[in-house]
Amino acid sequence: GPGCPVCVLPAARIDASIRLAKQDNIIICAYGDLMRAPGSRGNSLLRTRAFGADVRMIYSPLDALKIAVAHPDKEIVFFAIGFETTTP
Repeated sequence: GPGCPVCVLPAARIDASIRLAKQDNIIICAYGDLMRAPGSRGNSLLRTRAFGADVRMIYSPLDALKIAVAHPDKEIVFFAIGFETTTP
């Protein structure tokens, strides 16, 4: 819906993650819904991965940690968004 974190994320943030993903020493980790979100030019992390970037879909922050442990020579970017709607 219109209040979901992916829906309200500025396209510039997605553009920035795509720029990072194109760097050789970086692995981008993101949840599936964020991987499909389009940037300002219609590109997505999923499409960027199709062109060779190391972008990985994860299901938990622990997945990003496991990737970091397995690849100490790389910088791991956990591209996550969200907000807690139940906080008083």
